[in-house]
Formats: sequence, structure tokens, C-alpha cells
Amino acid sequence: MLTNVEMMEAGSCQRCGFRSSASLEREPDRDQSRWLARKLPYRFSSFEAEVYTEPINFLRMEAAMARFTAKVLGLLAWLPVFLCAAPGHADPFFVRVYGRTYKIDPRYPTSEPKGPKPQEAMKALPSDLAKGPGFKPSHEQVLAEVEERVWIARTQLDEASEKTTPSRGAGTNATEVTGSLAAGAEQSRSPEVQKLSDRHRALYLLVRELRGSMDLPVRTPEAGFSRPKLSPEIEADFRSLNFDPLEAYYSFRRVKAAFRSNDIQLLARVIHYPLVVTGKSRRSIRNRDQLMAAKETVLNPRLREVAAKSTFETVFVRDKGMMLGEGEVWITHDKAGFGLGAINVE
Repeated sequence: MLTNVEMMEAGSCQRCGFRSSASLEREPDRDQSRWLARKLPYRFSSFEAEVYTEPINFLRMEAAMARFTAKVLGLLAWLPVFLCAAPGHADPFFVRVYGRTYKIDPRYPTSEPKGPKPQEAMKALPSDLAKGPGFKPSHEQVLAEVEERVWIARTQLDEASEKTTPSRGAGTNATEVTGSLAAGAEQSRSPEVQKLSDRHRALYLLVRELRGSMDLPVRTPEAGFSRPKLSPEIEADFRSLNFDPLEAYYSFRRVKAAFRSNDIQLLARVIHYPLVVTGKSRRSIRNRDQLMAAKETVLNPRLREVAAKSTFETVFVRDKGMMLGEGEVWITHDKAGFGLGAINVE
């Protein structure tokens, strides 16, 4: 048996419970450690490890608390930076179109030529675009309204760019012109083209949003109009006459938009010469010059109203083509396709 002296040298005494300082360092009081941990308001894993191994080492605990506080303060210091970095234009905005309100994505499409933010670009939308038709239109009717305006703006931009910037050539389209002007090219040389470009961009961004909201492709065929959902009966009527229903539809939309624009230059793009004019007398318009001279006759209010109220579903189709209204406007067919072929001004 060990003597008391030997036990003290070994670091403990069984009878009195004495422990030497060396023993205290090797075997900390576990009960006191757990009691202290329960008293802490927050039990972090790093603190628990320190408390259970060295329960009365407050210096190490204070150091750990200081490290934690520094981390929290560091995160708080970066918070304003994160808030400032968040884009201020991320929230959607709303546009009134043909009597209905639509939510617009504020981000500029990455697939399009670089330009201003959509909210800024859409300030160039026509002022009368918000006006409703007197009834609540369907989304399809709103889309048709905007697509016609896009076709008008694009064609007018093409016309103006061909006149003011002949070096571009007739093959330059509105998208190319809009993209170059957005990048700052030739703005000082042609204010008219810049204005038309701004309008075309605004309408184009809007029509993309409308198509996307209706789960339609944001880009359309070369015709510029969304592919229609024609009934089997309508398709059968056109195919029975060897007409392509889609070709007929796109031509109908172009003629309708040209009348709506009240722009004789645009109407000239959809005409089949000779254009037959009937009424009190019959005559033919055989070329562009004669068409310009007959502008008041060809674009009279009655013909424009008939075209505006016509829908593809209600046109009368026969071997000569499509009849709008009571025969005031005829879209005829020849080897070149469909085009405005006859008008009745009586």
C-alpha cells in the first residue's frame, strides 16, 4: 500500500480528497464545467469544447467571444455594400395597353442589341396605346393591336433609313438600324430615324413581353406576326382553293396594318399592281406614282374603317382571294402571293 507521501507525490490522497496542482491540470472538474456551460446564454460548439476541457479558463472564453463578435461586426459592416449592390431597377413595372394592364420585366433581353433599360425605352410608346376599344379585349386582341403597331413602326423605320442613310442599302432591316442607333451610331445625322428607332424598340420590347406572358415564341416568323391558331374549318376553306392558310393570314395582317397606318408609303408595300378601283367609275392604278397621286381616294376613312374592323375569321374567301367588309377591300392572289388588289370607293 502506498503511503500518504507517495500518494501526494502521485497527485492525490484517497482519504482527504486532496489533489495536487499537477493533477488539477490533468483532470479538470467535469461537474463544474457542465454547470458553467448551462449558465452561458448561448452554447456554441467552440465554447463547449473550451469549457469542458478547461472550465475555469475565462481568458480563452473571452477570446472566443471576441472572435465571434468580430465576425458578426464584420458581416454587419458588409451589409450596406450588399444592399447597394442590389439593382434598384429589379422590380417589375406596369404598362397600360389597349385598355389592359401588363407587368413588364425590367431586365433588357440579353439576346437583343444593347439598349436602354425597358422602363426608359418604353417612354417612347405611342401616347394613344393605353386607350381601350370600349370593351375588355382578350389578350389575343391586345397582342394583335401591338403587333400591327410593331409592323408599322418597323416598316416606317425601314423606309426612313433607306432614304436618309443610303449607304446601308435597301437590305438593312429595322432591328439592325435600332441596334446601331442604340449604340450611338449616326444619331446626330438623322433625328427622324432616331425617333422612329426609339418607337420601334419600345413596341418591340412590349410585344416580346406580351408573347412571353402568353407562352408564345418571343420572336416571330419573318412576317412579323405570331403564328395563329386557326380552326380546322378555316384551314379547310383555304386549302380547298389551293391557298396556304398561314400565307393568307400574314398577308391579311399586313394589309390591315397598312390601312391603319394611314401611310401611303406602307400601303404601297402590300399592293398588287394594277390596283383596281371601282365605284362610280372603274380605273386602275398601275404604279407607285399613280398611287401617290390617288392617296386621298385609296386611304379614305371608309376603307380604313372596314379594314380595322375586319378579322381573319370573318373574311369571305373565294378563288380570287379574300373579301373584307361588303366588298370594299379585296386581297387578291397571284404568282407573287397575296396583296391588295381591288377597292370599292362608292
